[in-house]
Amino acid sequence: MKVIVVDDEQMAIDVFKYEARNLEDFEIVGEFTNGQDALEYTKKHPVDLAVLDVQMWGMDGLELGELLKKERPDLYLIYMTASDAYVTHAVRLQAEAYLTKPLSSGSLTFEVESIRQKMQSQKKRIYAHTFGHFDLYVDGEPIMFRSAKAKELLALLIDRQGGTVTTDQIIGTLWENRPYDEATQSLCSKIGKTLEKELKQYHAEELVISSRGVKRLNTDLLDCDLYGLLRGEEEALEKFLGEYMVEYSWAENRMALLQRYL
Repeated sequence: MKVIVVDDEQMAIDVFKYEARNLEDFEIVGEFTNGQDALEYTKKHPVDLAVLDVQMWGMDGLELGELLKKERPDLYLIYMTASDAYVTHAVRLQAEAYLTKPLSSGSLTFEVESIRQKMQSQKKRIYAHTFGHFDLYVDGEPIMFRSAKAKELLALLIDRQGGTVTTDQIIGTLWENRPYDEATQSLCSKIGKTLEKELKQYHAEELVISSRGVKRLNTDLLDCDLYGLLRGEEEALEKFLGEYMVEYSWAENRMALLQRYL
C-alpha cells in the first residue's frame, strides 16, 4: 500500500509515522507540509491512500481531498483532526476513516486493515494472453492500445517475466534496424511514457515499474498463460498449441524454449 501523509506540522507527520511503524505492507512514499505539493506528487506517482490533516494553512485537508479524488477516483482517504466539526463533510467526500488526534496505533491499525480489505475486494484482475497473438485484459476487458510499439514494449516486459530491461535492450529489440542515436533514445522514452498513459486509462499503471532507464514488470499484479505454463499448470498446458506472441519476431527465441511443452 503506497501512502502519502499531509500535515502542515512536521511533528504531526513524525507522530503518524511512529504510530504506523508496525503496519505491514504500508509504505509512506511521500510526506508533505502543504497540499499543492501533495497534489502534484499524486498526479505523477501511484498512491493508494492519502492521510490528510483537516486544518492546514492555505489549502485545507477537505479541499485537498476533493482535488485528489478528482485526480484519482480510486484513492482512499483518511482525515485527521483534533475536532469532530468536519465529520459531515468528510463523509460526503467518502472518506474511509476520520481519526482524531492524538492518534492511537490501535485505531490506525483497524482503519488501515479495513481499507486493505476493500482494496483486495476491488483489486483489478490483469491477464496477459500470449499464446498465439498478444493481448492484455483488465477485468475481462481488452486494452485497445493506440500505440503498437507501446503494446510491443509491454509484451517484451511480460516475456522477461519481471526481469529488468534496459533502454539499450528495448531499442535493440523493438528497433533493431534503427541507429542507436539520440533520436532513437528519445523515441524509446516517448513510447515508455505512452505505455504508462495507456495503462493509466485502465487504472493499471502500477503494472510497469520504471527507474533511470530501466523497466520491469510487477508480476504480482498479473495473471499470464505463459507463467502458468512455466509453472506446469494443467490448464495452461492444454491451451498452449505451439504459438507464442506470433506478431513479434523476437518472441521466436522464447518459442524455441517452449517447444518441450508440446
